[in-house]
Amino acid sequence: MKKAFTIGLATALTVLSAATPAVARDQPSGDGFDGFGWSRPTCQTVGSDGSVTYAWNDGKKIAPTSKPARPIVYTTGLVALDSPNQLLAMSNKQLLASNDAGCTWRVTGEVSGWYIELVAARGGRAYAWDRDGNLALATPEGVTPLTAPAGDLIGLGVDWSNGDRLRASDLEGQLYESQDGGRTWQPVGVPAWSPSDTRMSYTAVFDPHDLDHVVLGASDTGARVTFDGGRTWTSAAGLTETGDRVNVFSAAISPAVGNVVWAMGLNLAELDAGVPSGGRHIYRSDDGGRNFTPVVDQDRAVTIPNGPLLAPHPKDADVLYFDFGTGWSSIGTDIYKYESRKNLVTINHNSYDRVTSIAFNPAQPNVMYLGVAEEV
Repeated sequence: MKKAFTIGLATALTVLSAATPAVARDQPSGDGFDGFGWSRPTCQTVGSDGSVTYAWNDGKKIAPTSKPARPIVYTTGLVALDSPNQLLAMSNKQLLASNDAGCTWRVTGEVSGWYIELVAARGGRAYAWDRDGNLALATPEGVTPLTAPAGDLIGLGVDWSNGDRLRASDLEGQLYESQDGGRTWQPVGVPAWSPSDTRMSYTAVFDPHDLDHVVLGASDTGARVTFDGGRTWTSAAGLTETGDRVNVFSAAISPAVGNVVWAMGLNLAELDAGVPSGGRHIYRSDDGGRNFTPVVDQDRAVTIPNGPLLAPHPKDADVLYFDFGTGWSSIGTDIYKYESRKNLVTINHNSYDRVTSIAFNPAQPNVMYLGVAEEV
């Protein structure tokens, strides 16, 4: 292990060496997803209900909101659209929209479900979904309910180049595809797990540049990955091949480099053995999810809960943001930034009980949009 140090609000943390630096894929240019037409927010105070704001300097400075955050409102979905300066957010069941780069927000509709997430799509829209199989089209003008392919979902992906093409996964790791914007669905491939497998599925993440590339996380079995749309599945190495049982609670594929995959895992053998990390790690893969290596351990400075928010930098595949926050004893929230090139974790702290979602300004990714919450 190595130690990396920073000064001031950032704290020195113990991390493991990262793998070979990734090479960025070519990005489209001249569209909103690439930042064309976008500007940074110019307001000093964000006009919102207190659940959405923006920050810069990796969360070191956060703009105040015109109204205080109300307990308990969770912004679990937050995305920048390809229409310049337009964003959408899910504040509990309310859909919020901004058309001025995040300076003011208005309610535009209501979505059925709970802990609703958003996935941005071309055409100035996003898809809202939750784990109970609720699905809807979300735009700055309002909400259109859709029919999900299954009663339980663990992930939804949208083709980067075609906003009508979607993929979803159910609890068994069975994938489904829609070619018409979520109106009709067909199964593709085979389930990642057989019915006899004893496990709980936690997450499915899709490479937006290649929907055939999917990584699933589950209890005990770690993760499985497909590169052919679910026709074949491979168990990820570096998690369970030594006999250890690892729960992979959350994962994210880098939008900059599809071969870079991040995951949070709990090694149950290490937890039972009482190791200092409690078995909690952030893992990284440089081959699309075939092999994972722990790169950040939980320690006195870094708290890694089950299923933390993982927000890869949109342009730099070597940077990952994750966080921990709680309303207990007014501890507040730490936003962690891990840089694999430097083998470094830095922390910026804020007083919000939780930061529940992160999005990036497409033109200036150093501007981060935050969904924030007060729990008490």
